This record gives sequence, C-alpha cells and structure tokens, in this order.
Amino acid sequence: MGTSRQPDVLVVGGGLAGLTVANYLRRQGREATVVERAADWRETGYGIGLWHDGISVLDELDRLAATRRAATDPDAFEVRAAGGRVLSRASLPAGQTLLLVVHRADLHAALRETVPDEWIRMGTAPERIDERDDGVVVTFEDGTAETFDLVVGADGVHSTVRAECFDDWTKRAFDTYVWSLWTDGRPSLDAEMVSLWGPGSEGFLARVGDRVGFNLAARLDAPPDPPARERLRTQAERIGWRLPASSTAADDDPFFDRVREVTCARWHTDRVVLVGD
Repeated sequence: MGTSRQPDVLVVGGGLAGLTVANYLRRQGREATVVERAADWRETGYGIGLWHDGISVLDELDRLAATRRAATDPDAFEVRAAGGRVLSRASLPAGQTLLLVVHRADLHAALRETVPDEWIRMGTAPERIDERDDGVVVTFEDGTAETFDLVVGADGVHSTVRAECFDDWTKRAFDTYVWSLWTDGRPSLDAEMVSLWGPGSEGFLARVGDRVGFNLAARLDAPPDPPARERLRTQAERIGWRLPASSTAADDDPFFDRVREVTCARWHTDRVVLVGD
C-alpha cells in the first residue's frame, strides 16, 4: 500500500495566529513553511487578556503552562472613573483559571518555542500569489517562486494574501487610536486589573509579575502628532493615571496603532484561507 504525500502548507505571517496554525499542524504530525516579513521578532505589543477559548487553545497545544509562567491570573477586576472613584469591582473565583493576562511578546515566545526553527523564514513575504487548480504559486519579494498545496494568510490587517486572493472585502479605519506601554515597578493598585474610564478615552492596567501593562484607547479627530509617549502621557492623565518618567519605563516608546476592521464576504477559497489573531 502506498503512502499519501503530505500537503505543502505555507503560513504567511509569524504572529500569534500564524504560530498557532503552525502548532496545530505540528500537533497533527504535519509540516509547514512560515514566512515573516520582519527581519527580527518584535518585543513590543499589547497586554492581552485570554479568556476561556484562548486558554483552551493553549491547553490543547500544550502551551498553557509555558504561557502561565509569564502571565498573571487575576483575582479581581475594578472599573474606575477618571477621578479614581471605584465604579464596580468583581472578584474572580479562586482555584479557577478564568482569565490570563500576558504580554504579547511572552505569548508569542511560548508559541514560537514549539515551532521548529527550520520551518521559519524571516525577512521575506509573498509579492504575488497565483491560485491554480493544482496548487498555489507564490512569488516572494526576492523573485523566487514556490508552489504550495495550501496557503494560510495570517499577515494581519494589511494582508498581502487577502489583497492578492480576495476581491470581496473592505477595510475600515476608525477614529480610535490605541497605545500600549509596559513599565517597571508595582504601583499601588487594589486589584491586579483596573479599567479607567474618562472623556473619550479608556485605559486598562494589568499587573504581570514585576511589570505593569497599560493599554489606552482614545477617540481623536485626527492622527496624533507626535503619536507616541507624550501624547500617551496627555491622554493617560485625562483618565487619572500618571505615567512614570521616561527613565523608568520598560519600553523606549509605546506601541501605537489605529483601530481598523476588515470585513470579508468569504474567508477562504479552495486553497487559500485567512486567519487572524
């Protein structure tokens, strides 16, 4: 009896979604090629809250213990007004992992740990993608071309895979801008997670080990200039939280982006599928 050939799978994008797909393929005894446009892995990013579905996926991939070592399992959550008044407080049941809060870079490292190095190609990305009946021909930025049986587009909101293979999608940019900053030290917080509400802004603080992650979203009439630390400082003070001095911040500059939403009429063809984190 002959053995069937394993399909050649290309995962475009080495972020959380791409590495999760790669781990599922590994778990099934399959292989993949993962291409990432960046030359090096990024160590910045948001604080991420993982609820039941995310925790279940990590457990299924045997990545939960590795993630938990770098995460916090909060016991309480507070919502405060800009002046500091507590609007609500909820306690999370002891002994149950209902929520994990983790730095994106730490979650990424946990997923990356079990993807073989030889699967990953850094500093390259597709330039053209031609889906055919017998395979998908991918031409990379260096001019080389390879044929794959399946292409997984995990390359984010500015996806090349989506632009090349789908024409029934829209991308909408909102007037909401987001910052994320990690600071050293343990500020005085009555809960390990605090949400701060203010005029046109909302902040989220989470204590993770000896660091505090601060995410802030603000609705603005125009893109901020400059977009990074000083504007974040101004917006943070509007909701009642004063950023530490630059010399004590864990990040040189906060992560900054604009909120966008992609809507697709379909998320897959016969040989190409889109996923996102």
